[in-house]
Amino acid sequence: MSVVVDKACTQIWDAWEGGASVTALRVSPAVYEAVAAARSGEVARHYPLMLLGLPLVADQAVDTYDPVVS
Repeated sequence: MSVVVDKACTQIWDAWEGGASVTALRVSPAVYEAVAAARSGEVARHYPLMLLGLPLVADQAVDTYDPVVS
């Protein structure tokens, strides 16, 4: 998980430095499930999963250790 968070942070900063808005964090389904398991209370309350202040989106096209900031 730390690799995913580190790469996501780098992408977020790069986007901000380029003047882009960041609205979502796309991750592999395995990462999404890991976050959901760690935040079971939020899932039980039907809250959207968030990571680094961004909505977390499961995406089959994203490799496990290569999150995509959009």
